[in-house]
Amino acid sequence: MHFQEIRQAASQGTISLPPPSNSEGLENELILKTCLKVVRELSDFRYSFATSRIPETSSRLMTIVEAKNQLMKRDHQVSLSDYFLSEIVPNPGVESLVLLDDYVKALTVGAESAPFSPVSVKTIIQIANQFPADQITWRQNKDIGERLLAPDTFPDSKAVQFELVRWDNYCRTPNDLDPLVHSLLCNLYFMAIAPLSRHNERIGQILLQLSLMGRDLNSPAPCIQLGKALVTNAHFGIEERLYGLRTRQWSPYLQYMLRTLLKATSMSIELLRSIDRLYNQTEDYLKNIGLSSHIAFLPAIFMHPACRTGELSSYINTRRQVASHILNDLAHANILSRTEDGRDRVFYNKRLIELLESDNYSFTPLPTAITPFIPLYQKGTPGRQRKSLKEEPAEE
Repeated sequence: MHFQEIRQAASQGTISLPPPSNSEGLENELILKTCLKVVRELSDFRYSFATSRIPETSSRLMTIVEAKNQLMKRDHQVSLSDYFLSEIVPNPGVESLVLLDDYVKALTVGAESAPFSPVSVKTIIQIANQFPADQITWRQNKDIGERLLAPDTFPDSKAVQFELVRWDNYCRTPNDLDPLVHSLLCNLYFMAIAPLSRHNERIGQILLQLSLMGRDLNSPAPCIQLGKALVTNAHFGIEERLYGLRTRQWSPYLQYMLRTLLKATSMSIELLRSIDRLYNQTEDYLKNIGLSSHIAFLPAIFMHPACRTGELSSYINTRRQVASHILNDLAHANILSRTEDGRDRVFYNKRLIELLESDNYSFTPLPTAITPFIPLYQKGTPGRQRKSLKEEPAEE
């Protein structure tokens, strides 16, 4: 259902709010079975994260992919190559890059506290303030040109204020609902009251990510691939959903969203495993071509898929000349691609970016062979080849 129609139905009183706070007549057998499937997928996702070679890097990359897919739903097209470049060469003139960066920050801003406390009005303010260019305020507030929401403030409108307090209480109050069901109803409730002047749906998707990180669900990071799952999942009819909400028949909506979560979690596991697979294959490839000394720098080029000599020098704490030799060796080995950027060169982890932008998380296979070459960087001789040692006189 389109967000505006949920809000209109709520304002007309055709959606009875707040949603139920007990499971009687709500959690039927089909919903509980689907909840169990989602919980199992989340458990597999946590295990995949725990056994990942680069969990912190994977979390960051997957969060960026989720933000990109959410924005693509609203026809904001952005290249990940351009985004990774903008991290080292800021480009504030490109709106889509700024918006993607804001979205990534919004996903991560509440991640540290999400496992310990439910979403609340404070969470809404934290998220909304990550989009300063959009000047998000409370609905029905007077436009006074403020770019951010002041902490611990409520809407001017008493009606909006009343609904916001009820929503906050509903999210915080313990109940006997399944945690997944409760998170989805909190999300629907937020969309129905629409407390913000704009982008309520965007904020709602981020709130749902943080809800999934709650203590009862324990998603490891705010990177469940909801954006892609919502786009690829079968559309749930607006009229059918509105009818269910008006009559307090919540099951159709819950079943639809649980199926979406199931698909999103499965996609997340697939993406995480693909990143690990590329990392492992790259490591094996470097061993096979005699560049084992370069394996130590893989974490840096996966965490930062676009970098220049200066950035890599800072990441691995070494001299620029050493960093330059490392990047050029990896480009020669067909791990990185090299692009001229004015007076400097930018090196891209091309297979990683290809994987992140692929619909099925695939990447071009690594070469099976390579023309032998003498690396510029060798372990024990950083930045240059040692001069030949003078032969010591033989002992008589």
